[in-house]
Amino acid sequence: MGHSRFDTLFAMLPIWEIFALLLLGLCAGSLGGLIGIGGGVITIPVLSILFGKDIHLAQAASMNVVVFVAVPAAIRHFKQGELPRGLLKYIIPFGVIGIIVGVFSSNHIPDDEMMLIFGLFLLYVIVVNILKLLGRKRETTHDEARISVARGAAVGTSAGFGAGLLGIGGGLITVPLAQHICRLTLPHAIAISAGLMCFTSIIGAVVKDATLHTLSDSASGASLRLGEALQIAIWIFPTAIIGAWMGARLTHILPIKWIRGVFVIVLAAGAAKMLWPWMDRLWS
Repeated sequence: MGHSRFDTLFAMLPIWEIFALLLLGLCAGSLGGLIGIGGGVITIPVLSILFGKDIHLAQAASMNVVVFVAVPAAIRHFKQGELPRGLLKYIIPFGVIGIIVGVFSSNHIPDDEMMLIFGLFLLYVIVVNILKLLGRKRETTHDEARISVARGAAVGTSAGFGAGLLGIGGGLITVPLAQHICRLTLPHAIAISAGLMCFTSIIGAVVKDATLHTLSDSASGASLRLGEALQIAIWIFPTAIIGAWMGARLTHILPIKWIRGVFVIVLAAGAAKMLWPWMDRLWS
């Protein structure tokens, strides 16, 4: 009986779906490595809209992939000497606590209100980054970094909770918070995000997987199956690893304005996703 939970894990998917998942992994991994996100802002909407998966199933699959995006990216940042390990040791414990609370919260409370808060925050970050692109707001320098337990706790707790609640890697929250609260440069904020996700993604995925059977598909009402989430993740993570390794390398090669431009575009996509339920209510 217990074995049947994993029946779908070994079922062969249609060829087109396999290629689509591999392409999705490459795109999510490349962007994840480049700008320090887990790729959930891409993976979840694609799995939900194009593949018709339940949002919680899409979140579970995405969280299982994040670790394969974060680890190669963090290793690359570490080898480049851009990973602020002094701040990382403060952020990790609070990030782990935050993501556990966030996952349980996502399973029991509506997340529209929290998505609104994060969406509005992302809009603010978009404006700040556009001003920097236009040269109206100067770039932060290495000497301005502010590292402390309190700042690390603020970033780690917020990023972990948001990641668990929304089913994303948390980079969309970690990177801007690390810039504003800890005064990190954008490349350092991206590196710290990848480092944090190495730990929070594993814990978040385990908790989400363990509670997935308690949730029901919004369309059919049937219990969600862990095997299906793992099957999706298995086809995404090989190319996600390759993409993350390449993307993290580009973080330290491309001009900062190029990276910031990509960051703004992905932030806009994330803000749109988080604010869409509220926009839909206003229009209807």
